[in-house]
Amino acid sequence: MSEEESTAPDFAMLRAVEILAGIYEREQQRFELPPPMDRPVLLFNEAIGLDVATTTRSAVQRALGIAFAYPAAGWHTYCVRGANHSREFLSLFYIDDHLASAELYIPKSERAPRLEPRDIGRFRFVPGEIAIGMPTSSLPATFGRVSALAEELGTYSESFQARFPGGAAYAMGNDGTIERLAIYVMPGESTAK
Repeated sequence: MSEEESTAPDFAMLRAVEILAGIYEREQQRFELPPPMDRPVLLFNEAIGLDVATTTRSAVQRALGIAFAYPAAGWHTYCVRGANHSREFLSLFYIDDHLASAELYIPKSERAPRLEPRDIGRFRFVPGEIAIGMPTSSLPATFGRVSALAEELGTYSESFQARFPGGAAYAMGNDGTIERLAIYVMPGESTAK
């Protein structure tokens, strides 16, 4: 496989970005979302701050090493240690070697690879220090409830969104507990500065 083929986004990821953009637009019309934040939301730990506006694949690989190809072509996944020694997956997607998506979640599929978690520090959203396992009620006012995303994904009963320059952050969960954090560059926004 050529370098160009291995870095080209696959159809499924492009479709997922289109779906998220549609949800974003519908939610803006259906709900009164809080005003956008004036700074980006990072998925952060002490090794690296993941920012969909500035982070590159080479910076991630310097900090975290080479990832496992999961859950589909184009995704780069690391298994990291979460709270109470849980396994959390950090899945990243790049467009033109710039970070376009970062998701942190508890793997629910029985087909998820049995990767050994790395002890590299706990990932969380900053600002806010929002982490998996926290109650959804602890989300700051910059996160507004969005229902369409939960309906689209089907795995989570609650979804919350915070907008920021160039992107959006999501916290998703069930039974009042956050189980997934994600940041996405918004379509039409540049991923490189």
